[in-house]
Amino acid sequence: SIRIVDEYGVENLNINTSISGRGNTTWTYPKKPYAIKLDSKSEVLGMPKHKRWVLLANWMDRTLLRNDVAFEMARRVMDWAPRGKFVELYLNDIHKGNYYLCEHIKVDKNRVNIDELDEETDFTDASQITGGYILEYDKNNPNDEINYFYSKIRNYPITIKEPDEEIITSWEHPGFLYVQEYINNLEQLFEDDKNEIARWNEINELIDVKSYIDWWVVHELAFNIEPAHPKSCYMYKDRDGKLYAGPVWDFDYGTFKVNSQIAITGVLYYRYLFKYAEFKLAVKERWAEIKETLADIDNYILEQAELIKSSNETNIEKWPITQT
Repeated sequence: SIRIVDEYGVENLNINTSISGRGNTTWTYPKKPYAIKLDSKSEVLGMPKHKRWVLLANWMDRTLLRNDVAFEMARRVMDWAPRGKFVELYLNDIHKGNYYLCEHIKVDKNRVNIDELDEETDFTDASQITGGYILEYDKNNPNDEINYFYSKIRNYPITIKEPDEEIITSWEHPGFLYVQEYINNLEQLFEDDKNEIARWNEINELIDVKSYIDWWVVHELAFNIEPAHPKSCYMYKDRDGKLYAGPVWDFDYGTFKVNSQIAITGVLYYRYLFKYAEFKLAVKERWAEIKETLADIDNYILEQAELIKSSNETNIEKWPITQT
């Protein structure tokens, strides 16, 4: 069972739940992250109803703020980014310290708002299998995921996170084959030797350019180089829609460094996109639109730091970081 009480002592939630360990590298650290699945969809600390939530440990982050700040930047400019709240976690009555309780990346009207492919889907209908999907580019996933493939050109490890293996039951499933072909066609297009303008127009038909710009901006401002592996890089596609970059995820380690270099221009599909004058112009135009929205993020950092100051002091005593 899980019970959530706010800072005023008011019970926010009391419900049965399942809990499991989560994470790849983060699961190897002393302070463990968890995934929880409530028995029924519930609102949690003012966040919209859902069953699935994540407790991020932020063990490698002495500030505890990196994920929250990056998500806040993304929330300001992208269609959706995870909402979260800092909490004190007690597991089996043992105080585990400061955790970040946040939304799991899932298909839902209040999260990744795309059509859901479920057991009612007619996968013999070509129009239905075009979406929606959530994909993750992550080199660790083939170790423990079922529905994954390596892209044909770039050899990126890609997992179909949604729908899950109960819906897409094999590598021969129409939904699996559709996604695989879509990604391979996109990568082939990047490599094709054809008229540049014509190629850009075709690329523009396959990906949502604005989402790729916003995703890139958030990663650059946070100086997150995880996409270079790649790790924790999500993309999604709605029915009859383009491929979107996002949502963002995983900013707790190695981010927000003082560095004047551009971090990820040469990774994933940005190695191609930044070759196009049209994309570079779109980046400049989009930055002019969102710069003011992000200009006071330093104030947000200070506010959140003050909010968790005493919690952070207790947490660092409980979980001294043994790695630099």
